[in-house]
Amino acid sequence: MFENKYIAKLKPYKLASHKVWELNDDEILKLDWNEATIQPSPRVKETLIEFIKNGHINWYPDTNNTLLLKELSLYCDISVDNIQYFGSSDYLHEYIAKTFIQDNDKVLIVAPTYDNFRSTMESCGGIVESFYLNKDFTFSNNLFCATLNKFEPKIVYICNPNNPTGTVYNNDLIEGLVARFQNILFIIDEAYWEFTSITCKDLAKKYNNILICRTFSKAFALASFRIGYVISSAGNINMISKIRNPKNITALSQIAAIAALQNKEYMKKYVKEVNDAKLFFDKGLRELGYNVFGIGGNFSLIKFQDKTSKNKFIEFLEMNKIFIRDYGHIPNMENCVRITIGTTRQMEKVLNIIRGLRIEK
Repeated sequence: MFENKYIAKLKPYKLASHKVWELNDDEILKLDWNEATIQPSPRVKETLIEFIKNGHINWYPDTNNTLLLKELSLYCDISVDNIQYFGSSDYLHEYIAKTFIQDNDKVLIVAPTYDNFRSTMESCGGIVESFYLNKDFTFSNNLFCATLNKFEPKIVYICNPNNPTGTVYNNDLIEGLVARFQNILFIIDEAYWEFTSITCKDLAKKYNNILICRTFSKAFALASFRIGYVISSAGNINMISKIRNPKNITALSQIAAIAALQNKEYMKKYVKEVNDAKLFFDKGLRELGYNVFGIGGNFSLIKFQDKTSKNKFIEFLEMNKIFIRDYGHIPNMENCVRITIGTTRQMEKVLNIIRGLRIEK
């Protein structure tokens, strides 16, 4: 009787297994959610401890953290007017939906990708359709443009690099779309951009129909703090800020983000380590006969011949306290798994364990 009609028929975003929290085992290698596999910069813990000892933890958080905005501006090399921080990029997606989606507005998502964006748009009345990548997870620009002309969406969502396929889109392609279809709002999710150094953030200074979503959860290792930010035109920033509750970004999250930004070399060193580990791990998997996809992001995608082989692979790693992401719930991904990439030492361990498994790949 009281239910939201969109929520009532909504297919929820499927979370990863909860077993890692239930087991609470220090030997577990959690490679299922693309978090960093190391702790954040030591400066983060130091500043947090100092705040807990001497800070105003009885106050609401800073509602306009000018230092955080300044650090973001320096990091992104873009004006403060083009940036705003949020309590995670997921929260940002919700604000985007509330700000720009009305009943029956059309949303086109390049898929397979991060499915929570789909459920967020649908919960606000958006009609979501998927444009599927090719079988080898490459992108057909001509076919995509034809789909845009036919479907006429209000919003387009592109994850770059794409999670979970690792597909990377160059800046010329993104700008070509943004410039050609200026009646469409392009949401570019750059959650993993640090691992490729490819970003279209400068387009926010040229076009009004692009919003770039970013997070501190991956390269900066701050997933538990739930903090992210948006880059866009000043007009779009002002529009989203109308409904943004600035008290919802915790003081600890703001402090952690500032500390991480003030020690960017730590993050860059970790990113290099992950990229090196990915090259090593993917090469090792291919030598074992596995079908590996993707070049971007802190993860690798493996496609199996059938579900039986995939499930055996997942169960074998879980027996060895390694948790990975099953993509059986996503259309066209039924035989796929995604493995987060950690350090070279961690991935050597994973690869050695995989060598002990004999399945049809």
